Amino acid sequence: MKKNILMLAAALSAAMILSATAQEGAPAAEGGAPAAPQGPKPSMFLVGVAKAGSVDHNPVRTFAGRVLSPETVAIVPQVAGEVEKVAFREGDTVKKGKLLYVIDDVQYKAAEAAAEAAVAQAEASLDYARKTFDRTKTLFEKNAASVDAMDNASSALAVAQANLASAKANLERASDSLAHCRITAPVDGKIGVNAASVGNYVSTASGALATIVRQDPVRVAFAPGSRDYLAVFGGEKGLKDLFEVRLRLADGTAFDAEGEVEFVGNEVNAATDTMPVYARFANPDGLLVPGATVKVEVRAKAPARHVAVPLTAVQRDGEQAFVWMVGENNLPVRRDIEAGPATASYQTVLSGLEEGESVIVRGTHKVIPGVPVEPVEL
Repeated sequence: MKKNILMLAAALSAAMILSATAQEGAPAAEGGAPAAPQGPKPSMFLVGVAKAGSVDHNPVRTFAGRVLSPETVAIVPQVAGEVEKVAFREGDTVKKGKLLYVIDDVQYKAAEAAAEAAVAQAEASLDYARKTFDRTKTLFEKNAASVDAMDNASSALAVAQANLASAKANLERASDSLAHCRITAPVDGKIGVNAASVGNYVSTASGALATIVRQDPVRVAFAPGSRDYLAVFGGEKGLKDLFEVRLRLADGTAFDAEGEVEFVGNEVNAATDTMPVYARFANPDGLLVPGATVKVEVRAKAPARHVAVPLTAVQRDGEQAFVWMVGENNLPVRRDIEAGPATASYQTVLSGLEEGESVIVRGTHKVIPGVPVEPVEL
């Protein structure tokens, strides 16, 4: 298609040269009189015509994107105490569950032991209260115990049950505090700067000791206009099912992995009239760093087949696109079309023109409705 388009101008120029030569260099008729010119009539303009072709049209739509981490976790201590051990190196890639910090746990072990003893005591008290209640109930049923004695036994049993529940809750809290003396990584990711070396006293007010940023996979955010989001991509389902998403890094190199659209935001940005889209990319080599800017390239998985003509064939009357065709008696005929996406070399046609139909592609500025033209096939 592109080759045919590039040949149009050359063919038309050659036709015009031949026509001029025929007029200027025509052989003389008998008697020495020059022969009549053989070129087009003076009222007919020379135009180039060509047949509409078709192309697999799959333009790449480009957007500015930003790399985001799907998980960023600040490591904040849940208990107070002196840091006894730092079990990682800054910049390490850590796995979920890896030990990061050890905080002095002496007081928390003691608190857990005291809580365990309180539970044991509460269990013994409950056992005594239950037996007392059972004995009192038996006597009460035999009219050998008063109502007041029965009420006291029932109340003592309820208090013992509540005391045991409270003791168990205290034990759970003490055990949890002791467990927090060993801080482990909650997610996979790359850990940053350590803010608490060994010997520092930390507490819940100390803030983040370090931050873990997940880098594989990563999320890339970009924002097509709300009009393109509907007209070109067909909404979230169309974007997920019919289009592929790829990246170019800051230095212009293509990123190997293809992305997968995860989800689309739940509202249009009123300031920019864009719809936020989030795509997921595998990043095993860490080339995509959270916070970095990238170029997002979106194209259809299956290219669409469109009728196509040279750009010079398409005219516009306000918002209506049209082409000129040659009708009976070489009279120009206007045909309205629905123009699709264009490239630097051709215009796609969505409707109004079929592949193989001839249109005027050169000399369209000469066309006057009702005035015949001289078509030259290109």
